[in-house]
Amino acid sequence: MKRKTPQGRVILNSVREAGRPLTPLEIHSLASAKIPRLGIATTYRHIKVLAETEKIVAVDYPGQPPRYEWADGRDKVHFACRTCDKLFALEDPTENTPPSNVPKGFKVQGYEVMLYGTCPEC
Repeated sequence: MKRKTPQGRVILNSVREAGRPLTPLEIHSLASAKIPRLGIATTYRHIKVLAETEKIVAVDYPGQPPRYEWADGRDKVHFACRTCDKLFALEDPTENTPPSNVPKGFKVQGYEVMLYGTCPEC
């Protein structure tokens, strides 16, 4: 699946436009609103290819299936709503600031921060 297909473009745009990490089922729901006959297996295949080609990245939320978000090359802070289980990507105020408490000899190559609470909708 190296060539670009309408399904792949719609799936990628659905992730990009969502502005937050999505489960595969959420991605499928958004994409199938634009391509009604889009199969769930096709969605999963495209997610796999988009992740392998680093167009999207997986976000791990403990105890939940992976969520996927647009790969913009920046480390993110995420907020997990404990009521609806949605994840949100937040602007990171520490971006491009080297960590100050890293032990000597360690080389930071990225980081992940997860905040928990209740979103405005809940």
